[in-house]
Amino acid sequence: NCGVFGRKRKVMRDKYLAKHNAVFDQLDLVTYEEVIRLPEFHRKTLVLLGAHGVGRRHIKNTLITSQPKHFAYPIPHTTRLPKKDEENGKNYYFVTHEEMMRDIANNEYLEYGTHDDAMYGTKLETIRNINRQSLMGVLDVEPQALKVLRTAEFAPYVVFI
Repeated sequence: NCGVFGRKRKVMRDKYLAKHNAVFDQLDLVTYEEVIRLPEFHRKTLVLLGAHGVGRRHIKNTLITSQPKHFAYPIPHTTRLPKKDEENGKNYYFVTHEEMMRDIANNEYLEYGTHDDAMYGTKLETIRNINRQSLMGVLDVEPQALKVLRTAEFAPYVVFI
């Protein structure tokens, strides 16, 4: 008995980590995802997806204003200066450019972009804070953000509009 046929080989598999998705974005892979029925469970995040102009923002605002005890929207961070009557933490979290760039490098943002020479972004911690308050976060994001959100931590309910 040479022992080759009697042993089971340990198979090593690489795990997909959302924070390393840049590598996976570069690959041209055709993927298949098996769909199974799951028992009902509490979702932590409502994600609204759809083409621009179909009413995602209207649905989000209607849900939040009509049922504030159930839904909330994560307050975005920005590098622009506050306008009159704007409070830090109410409309936006105002941060420095350096602070935002550091947090982006540390993968702390779900999405971010630039508009009129200022950066805007949704920090993952603001979504976590909503969940800690037993509220469902309502997100109006680009489809690429699902790579980060599709975890047990955020448990998204995705609606295509």
